[in-house]
Amino acid sequence: MTSDYDRLRNGIEFMTAYVSGNDLLAAYVAERRREDPMATEALMDGAAAICALLLHKMARDVGKTEHELLQELARGTHRHERQTGE
Repeated sequence: MTSDYDRLRNGIEFMTAYVSGNDLLAAYVAERRREDPMATEALMDGAAAICALLLHKMARDVGKTEHELLQELARGTHRHERQTGE
């Protein structure tokens, strides 16, 4: 069983590699897979845990529900894709 601390640590490491660029992200994921073939599941779980924590904090900070923020993100992404043709 993985503790919340471990889940968040995995998420922080994964997101740090993500924001550092594709090359670093690819190297990080490859290294984790060499260490543990099930690492992808742990990375996804960690990313979800950190996203949930950040979403909860944002909702509290702006006085909206997590669901409202997710809807706003979905609408904004959809609008952006229509405008840019992606």
